[in-house]
Amino acid sequence: HDPDAVVPAPQRSRSALGKTPRRCPMSVTVRQACREDLPDIIAIEEASFSVPWSHQSLAAELDNPVARYYVLEKEDGSVAGYADVWLIADEGQLANIAIHPSARGLGYGEILLRTAMEALFREGCTSFFLEVRQSNAPAQGLYRKLGYEALAVRKDYYSQPVEDACIMHCQKEKYQWLGHSL
Repeated sequence: HDPDAVVPAPQRSRSALGKTPRRCPMSVTVRQACREDLPDIIAIEEASFSVPWSHQSLAAELDNPVARYYVLEKEDGSVAGYADVWLIADEGQLANIAIHPSARGLGYGEILLRTAMEALFREGCTSFFLEVRQSNAPAQGLYRKLGYEALAVRKDYYSQPVEDACIMHCQKEKYQWLGHSL
């Protein structure tokens, strides 16, 4: 994968791909993450999770050959969220996604996740998996909106507090496209 490639906002078609970031109607840009984004990614991670990934783990993902790391920038250039997705053979895995608490509820998570998923679909991904806290109804609602279905429960997957994870799966054929083709 090309670390300098720019991912278009999800409302764009293949013909809109280029070397400049694409802006969506919400005045945000989704692009591949770079080392300079790490302080923002770390701050969002620590503000979002009771057991955040270590700084070392977050940094290592930038060098992980199966990882695709994306950030969502607001119009002022500040990073409001990030997503880390993996592509192994034809299977995608949402490793991590977070939106800064001050930017939640604005649709940024959907824009970020759609952009990441659609980029992997273009690379040959045929399905996605993820784990989500059983109590995280907003996230589960978003995932269902995009075409994910609950598969199973992973007992005591999360800590602080201990909680089960819902394993969800989305086949490319069931993904809810926004009426554009890639």
